[in-house]
Amino acid sequence: MNKFISKLTIIFALTSTLGLAGNSTTLAEVVPLPDGGKCQGKISEGNLNGKVTCTYGNGDRYEGDFVNGKKQGQGVYLFADGGRYQGGFNNNQFSGQGVRVYANGDRYEGEFNNGQANGKGVFITADGGRYQGTFSNGEPSGEGTFVYGNGDSCSGIVSNAQLNGQGKCTYKNGNSYQGELVNGKPEGKGIYTFANGDRYQGQFSQGEFAGTGVFVEKNGNRYEGQFSDGKYNGTGTYIFANGDRCEGEFSQGQLNGEAVCDYSSGDTYQGQFKNGQKHGSGSYTFADGTKVEGSWVNNEYQE
Repeated sequence: MNKFISKLTIIFALTSTLGLAGNSTTLAEVVPLPDGGKCQGKISEGNLNGKVTCTYGNGDRYEGDFVNGKKQGQGVYLFADGGRYQGGFNNNQFSGQGVRVYANGDRYEGEFNNGQANGKGVFITADGGRYQGTFSNGEPSGEGTFVYGNGDSCSGIVSNAQLNGQGKCTYKNGNSYQGELVNGKPEGKGIYTFANGDRYQGQFSQGEFAGTGVFVEKNGNRYEGQFSDGKYNGTGTYIFANGDRCEGEFSQGQLNGEAVCDYSSGDTYQGQFKNGQKHGSGSYTFADGTKVEGSWVNNEYQE
């Protein structure tokens, strides 16, 4: 018997597989591996079958099922860096339902295929962020929801591990967004609603109001026109809830430059503005037809 075991050891040491053809006897055996590691378990039909423990030359370790010399069934794989996988195996690869814990504290729970996350699952980062949805080849892909460490969350179409396409975001401060997303940020057309009731509908770029849009304040005032860097910038019209209306050039969120204002009283001002106030040359026409022309400074007419 000792001679037979010695022969087995020599044969396994000279081969790169865990099988031994032509032997139907069941034996408990230690099988050396080419990388300097070893597997311990029962040999039947010339292969390791059943519960097996393997230690590898790189410091990794496996405990679980073997079928015909390969990891197959349920098992636990411990990585030398402190990470681990527990779940299903097929043809030596992570497969089926499993849990992968990484050395840095990140964690994935869900479906695997060919050794990678494929199908439905949840990826939780060490800082508290998470993604729940579908995966393809180890990356978020398809439909899913990202919950970020700061409490924000976004759901929608995922590609290249980012939200790209139609989506919806809810922010920790109570604001929300619905519309197009590129790399997780509002881009294209969308609607942004503030917790205080203000609302913007229009174009976005890099997460900011940019292009043409409409901003409606909770008090009923509204701005229609051009935006950049999240502010009124360019040509636009500001309509007050009381019926006043100013149309002209805006910058940094206020009237700056030429504008025409028609007031609910019937009065009209046409001229220059600075930081939202009449400033510079202009003319003011009262509802009764009286007209004043001259200069204004900080909304005050200069006699």
